[in-house]
Amino acid sequence: MSNQKNDAIDGKIYSKLIISGANNLINNKNRIDALNVFPVPDGDTGTNMSGTVETAAKVLVNIDNENIGEVSAIVSKNMLLGARGNSGVIMSQIFKGFANYFQNKKSVSITEMIDAFKSATERAYQSVLKPVEGTILTVIRETTENLEKEVNKNTTLKEFFEIAKKFARIACDNTPNKLKILREVGVTDSGGEGLYSFIEGMSKYINDGTVVEIAQDEVQIDKFISSDEVYSGEFGYCTEFIIELKNEKEFNKNEFESSLSKKANSLVVVQDGELVKVHGHTLKPGNLLNFGQKYGEFIKIKSENMSLQAEDSRNKNVSLNNSDTNGNSSKCAIISCNLGTGIINKMKDLGCTAIVESGQTQNPSAADLIEAIEAVKSKDVFILPNNSNIFLTAEQAAQAIKNKKIHIIHTRTQLQGINAMLAFNKDSSAEENKELIEEVVSMIKTAEITKAVRSTTLNGIKIKENDYIAILDGKIISCKSSYIDAAKAVISKTANEETQVITIYYGNEASEADANELADYISKSYDCEVETINGNQPNYYFFIGFE
Repeated sequence: MSNQKNDAIDGKIYSKLIISGANNLINNKNRIDALNVFPVPDGDTGTNMSGTVETAAKVLVNIDNENIGEVSAIVSKNMLLGARGNSGVIMSQIFKGFANYFQNKKSVSITEMIDAFKSATERAYQSVLKPVEGTILTVIRETTENLEKEVNKNTTLKEFFEIAKKFARIACDNTPNKLKILREVGVTDSGGEGLYSFIEGMSKYINDGTVVEIAQDEVQIDKFISSDEVYSGEFGYCTEFIIELKNEKEFNKNEFESSLSKKANSLVVVQDGELVKVHGHTLKPGNLLNFGQKYGEFIKIKSENMSLQAEDSRNKNVSLNNSDTNGNSSKCAIISCNLGTGIINKMKDLGCTAIVESGQTQNPSAADLIEAIEAVKSKDVFILPNNSNIFLTAEQAAQAIKNKKIHIIHTRTQLQGINAMLAFNKDSSAEENKELIEEVVSMIKTAEITKAVRSTTLNGIKIKENDYIAILDGKIISCKSSYIDAAKAVISKTANEETQVITIYYGNEASEADANELADYISKSYDCEVETINGNQPNYYFFIGFE
């Protein structure tokens, strides 16, 4: 790229900037996923943000347009549709802000780019009801403020993006000083890191004159393990990585492989000098990665959800259930975001109109929710996100629908969603449904039992890697050496003489016998009704509802 003064950015350059930024973010998604505040196996910020920007980048590959206003509108539209997770939605809103400023412009100057960043910042903050500092919002704002201070009419394109990259990095590094929980855990904000990676990719394009490519070692690892694997009937993650050994002479491949065999199926380990390549199928990819990292530095990481690869014919994980979709419409329809075959079947049995298969590690895009909304005939449609990280995506989908009224019930857990379904009546008015649903949702407490993927201290609780943690309504309250003990601990802290019903949904790593052991424990200690259900949910041994 040119380093002359007064460089302008037109549609072609903007397109390359977006593709380069998106590819750089994709190359860093696993690192960003690992920056999860909770030590649980569902860090997905990098995956969500990558999915968001990749939607736009793929479209731009086939577009050759010099008009920045038109190109930015394409970018914005596709990011809005592809947005996943809260950070992905905010990212899409940042580029909506850019598009708003670029509207009706063929190209922009360097100084106009400052105003574009201001528009992006304003749009990002407007997209969040209660903005929190120490997040991606802080990174875009502080980057913009410093661009305003440092950039002038003599600044070149190269200098502009170097300044943006520099201050985005500083803002990211400073997020723990603005958000207590980041400081407590010792990580920077994952959403901010995603934005930094994008800006870094833009800067690389300006500096090198070539778009950042998706890491070449992805091709190499695809050759190592065929990308055509069929995962029919399997659940979990196809996880592959390459490490460069710290000490090749001391490395014992047989011992390494023996230890990994306890953590994964379909295991393949290949050593080529100081490089070790690993492939395995596992429900806990973090365990494989943490183990591998002890032996050296990662050259490549790749982890794919096998349940998503199994059926190419499946339509975006959206399944329709109710006669509302093909017969006379009822007054109201309801769409729920769920993961786990047992939980999904429960929701269908309760009459849920449409299910968007999604959860902690598999957030839906706005387009997925829009598809589900458009598939139902009712004019009043309720959405149950069942996960706080889907709230903004649901709101973005709702804003795109003009011919129906969308009601978002802010359910934070799968069990709140089930309670909402118990109260829903398709033939009642939207007002009646909303009032009753919100009442019953507030009546349930949800405990979740999972395994810690790293050691940390949170909420004053010391957590060791591979211990089991109990989370009650989003707060870690206990850590034990077994998942049964963790479940008993949260039961003893939550159940009391007012508890009437306790429901246990056991996941795909727990057994019916485990659930029955908890039911017996409850029956001996509390005078309440107990029910056990096979939820078959991933990552979480138990969901326990208290009413």
